[in-house]
Amino acid sequence: MQLDLLKQIILDEQGLPLPALTERDLQLTFVPEMSLSIVGARRCGKSYRSLQYTQHLLAAGVRRENICRVLFNDHRLVTVPASELHCIDNAYYSLYPEKKRREEVVFIFDEIHRIEGWEDYILYLLSEPTHRVLITGSTSKLLTGHIASALRGKNFPTHLWPFSFAEFIRHYGVAPDTMSTGGQVRLRNMLSTYIRQGGFPGLFNAPETEHRRLLQTYWDTMVLRDVIEAHPEANINISAFNSLVIELISRVGCPMSIKKILQTMTERGIHCSSNSLYLYLEYMREAFMLETIEFYSPSEKVRHRNYRKVYCVDWALAHAVAPGSGIDPTRRLENMVYVELRRRAYDVSYVRTRSGHEVDFVATPRSGGNPSLIQVAWSIEKPEVREREVRALQKSAEFLGAEDVLIVTNDDEMTLSTDSREIPVRPVWKWLLADTA
Repeated sequence: MQLDLLKQIILDEQGLPLPALTERDLQLTFVPEMSLSIVGARRCGKSYRSLQYTQHLLAAGVRRENICRVLFNDHRLVTVPASELHCIDNAYYSLYPEKKRREEVVFIFDEIHRIEGWEDYILYLLSEPTHRVLITGSTSKLLTGHIASALRGKNFPTHLWPFSFAEFIRHYGVAPDTMSTGGQVRLRNMLSTYIRQGGFPGLFNAPETEHRRLLQTYWDTMVLRDVIEAHPEANINISAFNSLVIELISRVGCPMSIKKILQTMTERGIHCSSNSLYLYLEYMREAFMLETIEFYSPSEKVRHRNYRKVYCVDWALAHAVAPGSGIDPTRRLENMVYVELRRRAYDVSYVRTRSGHEVDFVATPRSGGNPSLIQVAWSIEKPEVREREVRALQKSAEFLGAEDVLIVTNDDEMTLSTDSREIPVRPVWKWLLADTA
């Protein structure tokens, strides 16, 4: 790799003006002698979050020359072998020799994981106490798997999701005023836009007529770059993969069984093994496109025996990719609540009692604590719907011994009193702006 080219890339990046960006809530905390990675779905804002980190450094008095940012989606770097990555810090210190081992230098690498064997270079950089390394990437292997193992426990990952509702209204300059009448009206209007538009920041300033097509383009790029190109050894059956995608997206918030999906595909003349379908699903999980949740149980045997439910990284993305009329509003609302729970670092599962009463989410704090039961409904105005949701929460709470229960709706707010407990009902626009589940 030519040093002059790398010096040009480094200087060009340092000379670019930093854009005005909406502040994201994800905190970046470095651990000594460890790299920090920002991982998440493609186009969710990882690169911009690293730019915000640059802005924070500059505001704290760090000089721009002490930040070396390299984007590996640069066409001049896509074929660089891992054996030549050391040329990056060589080029940097040829520009600023006075900083070596005297000043802290921050290296920011976007999508470096696309270079096979890159992990050793990160370990090499971390061996110097004056280096700080920030990585962004669209693969969950930075969280677990062989990449995390190759970094020998020297990487601290953080997960960035598409914009939360709080970040969404911040972008549009709307105050989180849940008390005044005017504030509530504005938040209801913003929620309608949020449900329709989703949280991918690239859509915020785009014409609404182009949103669906943009989201479909995002999905196609995820499939191509983060699944097919990321796994050339898999020789992916495109027809079977696309059929799996349609079956999964059509089932957002619903029971999902690979065995039943395989049966449906076979009836349509699409032949594929169940092992391949499980592998394709794992590839989509790795790329942060989809997630599945299990039945809530301490028993692995029980969890395995029950079906899973599938959710998309963004409800508007699922709506755009699904065939026909897309995903109905209730399931988009449920997907939205799921994403928010994951953003708040909850482990999420579902529960169904022996008598058939099901609650959408069992949310358990990763930091420890008792689980909460959360039911999602578009509206509980109809008595039969209200009775169904309350009965499911009561029976499931008794089944699990849970105390905290909640119904999240589009716009209903009340407290329902039963013989055994009170059940709060909260509009989603207010719940999304609360601090806890």
